[in-house]
Amino acid sequence: MKKRKRFVFFISLIFVFICPVIVFSQTAEVVGTIENKSIKMDGVTWDGENIWVVTYQSSPIEWRIAKLDNNGEVLFSFKVPVDSLDNIHNFGMTNITSDGKTIWANHWNEGLIYRFTKKGKVVNKFGIPSVNQLIPVGITWDGTYLWVFHWSNRNIYKLDRKGKELSQISLRKISPPPDMGLAWDGTYFWVGSKGANRVIRITPDGQQKGFIRGPKKGGGIRDLDWDGEHLLLLYQQDSKIYKLKIHD
Repeated sequence: MKKRKRFVFFISLIFVFICPVIVFSQTAEVVGTIENKSIKMDGVTWDGENIWVVTYQSSPIEWRIAKLDNNGEVLFSFKVPVDSLDNIHNFGMTNITSDGKTIWANHWNEGLIYRFTKKGKVVNKFGIPSVNQLIPVGITWDGTYLWVFHWSNRNIYKLDRKGKELSQISLRKISPPPDMGLAWDGTYFWVGSKGANRVIRITPDGQQKGFIRGPKKGGGIRDLDWDGEHLLLLYQQDSKIYKLKIHD
């Protein structure tokens, strides 16, 4: 009887310690796409009315931020201050987001966050005070504050419009490790894992609450955003934006 009780106690301990790390996946239904085969896209955001993307051209090198219509046609674009290739060493203008009136963009090479008017004028630019060398791989707007994902330490930083650091969230315990793309859906953050081809759902205090698998085989997630109903997902140098409906 004592041996049986010890066995039950041992099994109970295993259950207690293992169950908290079990993470259930959600289902992501592709409900639409926006495609333009004439451009390579590297960043995506929704400003409340239109889709905006970062476009990349390798020869000659040119980076732009473009506004698209619902069919993916470019309505307007402006050049951004990046002059490097988009490769494993230089990601250029990695991600973008919008507060409705302006466009925020991560500049990987400079380690800075740029804020542009919708006509392309630079409003301001800044780094993160507590980070010596910022490697920004995700950016999103929650309606009041800016959030920037730093690759090296897996922290998300909360900033005001002028770049003042207000708080941070650690994602170091998240698995698989997130490394590219950030979105806010009003309740949760979504962060991408390029190699695992997953997008992970995160609470505002940094707890993992599920994940979805990317719609395209092979991985390479580049950027994410939320359009009010759907998660927008873009792969690196792709010509197609995926609209995903999340089902728990």
